[in-house]
This record gives sequence, structure tokens and C-alpha cells, in this order.
Amino acid sequence: MSSSLNVLMFSGQFRPIVGGAERQAEKLAKALVSQGVRVTLLTPALVQGPPAEEQDEGVTIRRFSLFDISRCLPGVRGFGPLNLLGLRCQLARVVDQHIQGASVLHAHMAGSLMAFAAQFARRRAVPVVCKVGMSGDRTDLTELARIGIGGPRLVRSMIQSVDRWIATTDAVRLSLTKSGVSERRIASIPNGVELPILAGRPLRQGVARRFLYLGRLSTTADRDVPTLVRAFDRLADEALDVQLSIVGDGDLFGSTKALIARCRNASRIQLPGQQAPEPWVEWADCMVLPSRREGLSNALLEAMSAGLVCIANDIPANREVLAGGDAGLLTSVEGEDDLLHALRRVYTDAQLAGRLRQSASERARSAYDIRSVATRYVRLYEELRR
Repeated sequence: MSSSLNVLMFSGQFRPIVGGAERQAEKLAKALVSQGVRVTLLTPALVQGPPAEEQDEGVTIRRFSLFDISRCLPGVRGFGPLNLLGLRCQLARVVDQHIQGASVLHAHMAGSLMAFAAQFARRRAVPVVCKVGMSGDRTDLTELARIGIGGPRLVRSMIQSVDRWIATTDAVRLSLTKSGVSERRIASIPNGVELPILAGRPLRQGVARRFLYLGRLSTTADRDVPTLVRAFDRLADEALDVQLSIVGDGDLFGSTKALIARCRNASRIQLPGQQAPEPWVEWADCMVLPSRREGLSNALLEAMSAGLVCIANDIPANREVLAGGDAGLLTSVEGEDDLLHALRRVYTDAQLAGRLRQSASERARSAYDIRSVATRYVRLYEELRR
């Protein structure tokens, strides 16, 4: 379909360091390859072990060496401007080595490395696309502005260098305009999810007994897992066959473990750490996403595509994904009683659980199929290179 397109993706980190943005970059890259697009994913080698170059289902992954003072000496202050200068020089070399023949540079998230990559791509007359994931008070651009001296200048440079900004939700689009990005330079394209998991398999039946949280346990993730743990512990007092699995890792793992140990029903709460999501999505009946803020949750999309009952905090991104509550239950932020009520409803009402499963799977299929998402990107790339 698009054999003449050659996309150079840029990600500030990649496997074996994997978060939502990295997983989405990988899904999109493979979906683009399946449509005949050549994709090279460029990323710094932040840890030892992975090869400098590898092929994965047609995607070429290239890792380049990067000396970053802030990573080598995280506790030492005063190197900000010098470090940015060093990163800029290194990115000039890297982009120059890989930009030849690229139809477009597609950056995942807006950070200092992406800002420099965008500058040098524009100097080579290569169109730049940047997908951002955060909205509200803490966005990609506001976080970039806060890195210190040079941050605001990088934001201005990136706004000028990027030809098209990708907003995954309406809330992200609004945040971009508030940061000074013109509406005409914003394209609304959501994250995507693979749907073959639904093929030939009936949706689960009955009430929800196995509850799942899937995601980081970290300060930066801003997920209210403690409220989930407390609400589930209260549900477990009255429901003897319910279970909760909290799958993820991060700087809050220890405090989460300590909280679980204090629960009356600690034996029914699992905390296995960071693991592949697929077995846990298969295990669960219900996904719970207690976000204080969110971009567009990959875990929520995967749960919907698998036909799980979904419960999420009522914030703009979750409200949009769950179609205002038609495809899942929305609960108030930090509302323990509200969350307990939602857990109890899907545990006791099989008809409600069945309706939510059906609505979630239909919503995933109609709005978030990664194949359709990739097709929209192909059209955008072709428009920009004209």
C-alpha cells in the first residue's frame, strides 16, 4: 500500500525500558510495516545488553550511544546548560546519520532529545510529527519547560519545528492549544490496540470476581492505587471469592506492599511486580484504572479489547475512552466509597457486567483498532511529504 514511505521514528527510550509510550510506539511501528511502510526506530542505548541494531517483525531498531550528564551524575546540579549543549551535538550527529531518505520523522513524546531531533530533521527538509500523551497541568511541553535553563527555549523551538502534533484525546488537543500550538497543526489520532484477541472467542460471562490493576507504581504515574487497595479490602470483607492483582513496579512498590500487608484480606491481593500484561488480562474479569491524570491508557484499551469490565476514575481521558460511561463505570478521583460501590455493582450484577463487556469490546473495535490508527498515520505522512 505505501511501499514508498520511509518513517524514522524517534523514542527517548525503548526496550528493555518499556512504558505506555514505548509499547504504543512498537504497536504502531509493526502495524505500519504490515501496510507496506518502512520503519526505523531510533533510540538511545540507556542500558547495556540490547544490540545496537535488531529486526523485529520488519521494524529496524537502532540504538545509539548517548552521554547524558544528568543520568551519570543525577545528584550533581549546575550541569544543565552544558548537558543540553552536549546532547544537542550528539543528536546532530545521530540524526545526520539516519535521516537520509526518510519521508518523515515521527517523535514519540516531547522531550529535549526529541526537540533537538526535530530541529535537525527540519534543517534537512524532513517533515516532523510528534505524538504527545499528557494533558492538564502537566503536559509534555510544560514538563520540558521545567527542565531548567534552556527548557522554555526548547519548547519554543519544538513548537516551530513540528509540522503536525498528534493529540491522542480531546484533552491533549486542548492542552496543546493552551501551550501555543496552532489548531491547524494538530491532528487527533488515538492510541491503538490489537484486536485479533477477540476473534473466535466469546466474551466472559457472569459477574466480575477477579480485579486487575495494570501499570506503573510510581509517583510520576499518578495512579491512586492505595484507594483501590482499601476499597477492595472492604469488598473482600463481604465477598469471599474476589481477588485483586496489582501488576507493575516503580518507586511506590514498597509502600504498596506495606499497605497490602496491613489489609484484613491481604491473602487475596497479589503483587507480582512487572510482568507481561497478556496473561493478566486473560486472568482478569475487570480492569480498574484509578488515575489522577492520564494520557490515553494502553492498559485500558487492552482490557476493552479483551472484553473486560472496566472501571476508571472520571477524568477527561478516561471519560472519552469509555464513551462517557457507556463502555465502563466512571468513579470520582480518590473516592473510596464511590469505587467500592462500583466494585460491588459489577460483582453482584451479572447483567450490568455483561453489558459493560459488550460495550467495551465494541468501543475498542470501532475506535481504537491499531490497523485503522496506522492507516490514519499513513494518510498524514503522505499529506506532509507532498
